[in-house]
Amino acid sequence: MELLGRVAIIAAVVIVIAAVAFLLSSHVISGALTSQQAVQYVLSDMRASNPSANITVINVSASALKAGSWNIVLSAVYNASKPCPTLFIEDFDYPATGLVPSVDNLYTSHCVIYGISTAPSYVISSPYIAIARSYNQSFAPITAYVRAAGYNNTFVHARFFSTLNYSATPLNENFTSVWLINYTAKSANHSEYVVMSSSGAIIANYTA
Repeated sequence: MELLGRVAIIAAVVIVIAAVAFLLSSHVISGALTSQQAVQYVLSDMRASNPSANITVINVSASALKAGSWNIVLSAVYNASKPCPTLFIEDFDYPATGLVPSVDNLYTSHCVIYGISTAPSYVISSPYIAIARSYNQSFAPITAYVRAAGYNNTFVHARFFSTLNYSATPLNENFTSVWLINYTAKSANHSEYVVMSSSGAIIANYTA
């Protein structure tokens, strides 16, 4: 009987400790998260479900839904350095709405840019959209370059310039509000460049 009593006491202590731990963890999850902790929870879940994507935190702010929650905006990019990257933006309110995004916008996939045809004043705000836009226009120098080198062997990078000085390119011309997009393949003896307006029109090109 004495042994049974001791076992009962030990079991009671274990139950109390487990209950306290549960209450503490529930308190942290429900309302005491810092913005950094909330971001880490969301990033961990996103990386687990999208292991091959490049995930970037765009913005973090206090939630308008619930005190102690955080509005977290992330971008996820697949094939970031290829001619047709995929970009989507997800907006989480954590922990108020859990790990389900409240906003999920697909911007480009398979070289299709969603919304550009219905928006005459569309402004390209992402290098990944700029890359896809430069490739999906079937601009002859670019398509020929990628075809010769191979899609998977071609690496593409885009950079926005509010002012692209005439001395920065062989074109000897000043440009404003443009994307400079570089196509490079190791097997080629040169790179292809296009200068594209912020609305997506190719306005110049050169090799280097």
